[in-house]
Amino acid sequence: MIEAAERLLRGDAQAVPPARACIAVGACGAAAFGLVLGASSGEPLLALFAAVKLPLLLGLTSLFCLPSFWVVHAVLGLRDDFAAAMRGLISAQAVLGIALAAMAPFAAFHTLSVADPYALTLLDGVLCGVATLAAQQVLARHYRPLIARDPRHRRTLASWLVLYAFTGVQLAWVLRPFRGTPGFGVEFVRPEAFEQNAYVVLFEHLGRLFR
Repeated sequence: MIEAAERLLRGDAQAVPPARACIAVGACGAAAFGLVLGASSGEPLLALFAAVKLPLLLGLTSLFCLPSFWVVHAVLGLRDDFAAAMRGLISAQAVLGIALAAMAPFAAFHTLSVADPYALTLLDGVLCGVATLAAQQVLARHYRPLIARDPRHRRTLASWLVLYAFTGVQLAWVLRPFRGTPGFGVEFVRPEAFEQNAYVVLFEHLGRLFR
């Protein structure tokens, strides 16, 4: 698995490990990050839930976005390049998991040094954003030969970034909690998971911090 991770981080389109290895590496990395988040509550069951939900979040977000991503390729007449694009996406998802695992110590540090639960939520989002940027760097390397061959791939890449970000934020809200919250019992998802919009809540959190 270490060899597969090294090949993924290099971003070499000609040396992509098998899809099964990419998925395993990404899932393990995401699970490690989730374990740290869940363990912050001191509840072993929540730590287990979070370790399951982080890989689930990444996998479901990708699955939800793939149909639209394929349609974009079809509309632009780039269906023949879809397999190559998929190799890049799978590699980027695996790197996202690796980067999340690397962010786990920072998540643990924030748990010990930040008392405000709203600030912790935003800091977790920042860590996930940094990990996502690392994954996008690898994805960009895979896309370079595709863009060189046909500049229309810039549009497919942009469409993936928008779809993934929009879907991932809302799905993360649905799958919460990843950290424990005072006053709430341990549960896999909140009862009101589908009752609020993640973006509205995000702006509310930002507002509380600056009051």
